[in-house]
Amino acid sequence: MKLFAIAVLALMLSTGTTMAGPPLRLWVESASKVTISELYIRILGTDDWGAERLRGKRLEPKGKIQFMLEDGADKCWVDLRMLSTAGKPYAYYAANLCEEGHTFTFRGRP
Repeated sequence: MKLFAIAVLALMLSTGTTMAGPPLRLWVESASKVTISELYIRILGTDDWGAERLRGKRLEPKGKIQFMLEDGADKCWVDLRMLSTAGKPYAYYAANLCEEGHTFTFRGRP
Protein backbone atom coordinates (compact mmCIF):
# COMPACT_ATOMS: atom_id res chain seq x y z
CA MET A 1 0.00 0.00 0.00
CA LYS A 2 2.86 2.36 0.86
CA LEU A 3 4.49 1.65 -2.50
CA PHE A 4 1.20 2.43 -4.29
CA ALA A 5 0.88 5.78 -2.47
CA ILE A 6 4.45 6.70 -3.42
CA ALA A 7 3.81 5.78 -7.05
CA VAL A 8 0.64 7.91 -7.15
CA LEU A 9 2.46 10.86 -5.58
CA ALA A 10 5.33 10.52 -8.06
CA LEU A 11 2.86 10.42 -10.95
CA MET A 12 1.08 13.53 -9.68
CA LEU A 13 4.34 15.42 -9.32
CA SER A 14 5.64 14.40 -12.72
CA THR A 15 2.32 15.24 -14.38
CA GLY A 16 2.30 18.69 -12.78
CA THR A 17 5.83 19.44 -13.87
CA THR A 18 5.35 17.94 -17.32
CA MET A 19 2.40 20.19 -18.02
CA ALA A 20 4.24 23.26 -16.76
CA GLY A 21 6.31 25.09 -19.31
CA PRO A 22 9.25 27.40 -18.82
CA PRO A 23 8.54 31.05 -17.98
CA LEU A 24 7.19 33.27 -20.76
CA ARG A 25 8.71 36.70 -21.32
CA LEU A 26 5.94 39.24 -21.75
CA TRP A 27 6.57 42.79 -22.88
CA VAL A 28 4.05 45.55 -22.21
CA GLU A 29 4.71 48.71 -24.17
CA SER A 30 2.88 52.01 -24.20
CA ALA A 31 1.75 53.81 -27.34
CA SER A 32 -0.40 56.13 -25.24
CA LYS A 33 -0.12 59.43 -23.37
CA VAL A 34 -1.41 57.68 -20.22
CA THR A 35 0.92 56.71 -17.36
CA ILE A 36 0.07 53.35 -15.75
CA SER A 37 0.68 52.90 -12.03
CA GLU A 38 -0.76 49.40 -11.49
CA LEU A 39 -0.76 46.36 -13.75
CA TYR A 40 -2.15 42.86 -13.19
CA ILE A 41 -1.76 39.86 -15.50
CA ARG A 42 -3.52 36.51 -15.36
CA ILE A 43 -3.40 33.49 -17.61
CA LEU A 44 -6.72 33.14 -19.43
CA GLY A 45 -9.01 30.66 -17.73
CA THR A 46 -7.70 31.30 -14.22
CA ASP A 47 -9.33 33.39 -11.51
CA ASP A 48 -6.18 34.67 -9.83
CA TRP A 49 -4.86 38.08 -10.90
CA GLY A 50 -1.89 37.59 -8.62
CA ALA A 51 0.31 40.38 -7.35
CA GLU A 52 0.50 43.86 -8.78
CA ARG A 53 3.34 43.66 -11.33
CA LEU A 54 4.79 47.20 -11.43
CA ARG A 55 5.75 47.18 -7.72
CA GLY A 56 5.99 50.95 -7.35
CA LYS A 57 7.33 51.58 -10.87
CA ARG A 58 5.30 53.17 -13.64
CA LEU A 59 4.72 52.41 -17.27
CA GLU A 60 5.33 55.83 -18.78
CA PRO A 61 4.12 56.99 -22.20
CA LYS A 62 6.31 55.43 -24.93
CA GLY A 63 7.78 53.14 -22.25
CA LYS A 64 8.26 49.39 -22.31
CA ILE A 65 8.55 46.91 -19.46
CA GLN A 66 9.16 43.17 -19.31
CA PHE A 67 7.53 40.56 -17.08
CA MET A 68 8.06 36.86 -16.61
CA LEU A 69 4.98 34.66 -16.48
CA GLU A 70 5.74 31.52 -14.55
CA ASP A 71 4.56 28.41 -16.36
CA GLY A 72 3.72 30.56 -19.35
CA ALA A 73 5.43 29.01 -22.35
CA ASP A 74 2.32 27.17 -23.49
CA LYS A 75 -0.07 29.97 -22.49
CA CYS A 76 -0.71 32.36 -25.36
CA TRP A 77 -3.76 34.08 -23.93
CA VAL A 78 -3.75 36.46 -20.97
CA ASP A 79 -5.99 39.09 -19.41
CA LEU A 80 -4.51 42.43 -18.39
CA ARG A 81 -5.89 44.92 -15.91
CA MET A 82 -4.31 48.36 -15.45
CA LEU A 83 -4.89 51.53 -13.47
CA SER A 84 -3.64 54.92 -14.61
CA THR A 85 -2.07 57.45 -12.28
CA ALA A 86 -5.32 59.45 -12.72
CA GLY A 87 -7.30 56.47 -11.38
CA LYS A 88 -8.83 55.35 -14.69
CA PRO A 89 -9.12 51.54 -15.06
CA TYR A 90 -8.26 49.69 -18.24
CA ALA A 91 -8.97 46.01 -18.86
CA TYR A 92 -8.06 43.81 -21.81
CA TYR A 93 -9.33 40.26 -22.08
CA ALA A 94 -7.96 37.42 -24.19
CA ALA A 95 -4.85 39.19 -25.46
CA ASN A 96 -3.00 36.76 -27.74
CA LEU A 97 0.68 37.03 -26.92
CA CYS A 98 1.89 34.34 -29.28
CA GLU A 99 0.74 36.16 -32.41
CA GLU A 100 2.14 39.49 -31.22
CA GLY A 101 5.62 38.23 -30.38
CA HIS A 102 4.85 38.16 -26.65
CA THR A 103 4.23 41.92 -26.65
CA PHE A 104 1.09 43.77 -25.59
CA THR A 105 0.80 47.37 -26.79
CA PHE A 106 -1.24 49.66 -24.55
CA ARG A 107 -2.93 52.33 -26.66
CA GLY A 108 -4.93 54.07 -23.94
CA ARG A 109 -8.35 52.74 -24.93
CA PRO A 110 -10.42 50.81 -22.38
